[in-house]
Amino acid sequence: MNTDYKLYGLFVGLMVTIMIVCDTVVYKVINIYDFKITASGIIFSLCYLLSTISTEVYGYKLGGRTVWIMVFSQTVYVLLINLCAIIQKDSNLISEHYYHLFHNFWQVMVGTWISVPASYFCNSLLISKLKIYFGGRFFIIRYTLSAMIAQAVLLLTSYPISLSSKYSFHELVNIIATTWSYKVVMSILLLPVGIYLVGVIKKIEKTDYYDWGISYNPLSVFRETKDNINHNNFEKEKK
Repeated sequence: MNTDYKLYGLFVGLMVTIMIVCDTVVYKVINIYDFKITASGIIFSLCYLLSTISTEVYGYKLGGRTVWIMVFSQTVYVLLINLCAIIQKDSNLISEHYYHLFHNFWQVMVGTWISVPASYFCNSLLISKLKIYFGGRFFIIRYTLSAMIAQAVLLLTSYPISLSSKYSFHELVNIIATTWSYKVVMSILLLPVGIYLVGVIKKIEKTDYYDWGISYNPLSVFRETKDNINHNNFEKEKK
């Protein structure tokens, strides 16, 4: 597998940054009439867009490596924030507020361990399998379907863990339903951006990776694929 790509590192950095921002604002809920949506839910659609583009261009394994890098980075971030929140919590008013907001921040980390791998590998698996099935066509269908399913997986596995201490069951159901609906709508609105970026990045990287014959085991994404198959279909599609 060729890993000498110009933009892959940028994708990893952007996705880690967005995920950490989402962790930071996860408790912030915005009211829109009778509907509630988390600030992280508003931002998060950008991360799924980048994940989809990454798998579409670079393949399942490089997309999967990004997932584990995000999980590790989030874990370190949450642990440090939680530690700072509980140390000398009564020293001043700001420390008290900080403790009140972040002393249960470890729940976000637990949610991350479950929800991020589950949802992102679900997204990458769907994008990869459907790309092979449709021969690289129908990106609109592949993108929309994977976004709907993977984002539902994320919300149903993360929000009950990370938000259960802050909101009632009724509020939690409202937040999950509203946030999922918003994310699906945003995914559709971002679709033209995704189509454009996929085309541009494939030309820059001269890569259109197909996951023929690979292992979809999430724990094997750091192993190199050793076969005689040319997975890069970019030059063939040009002809």
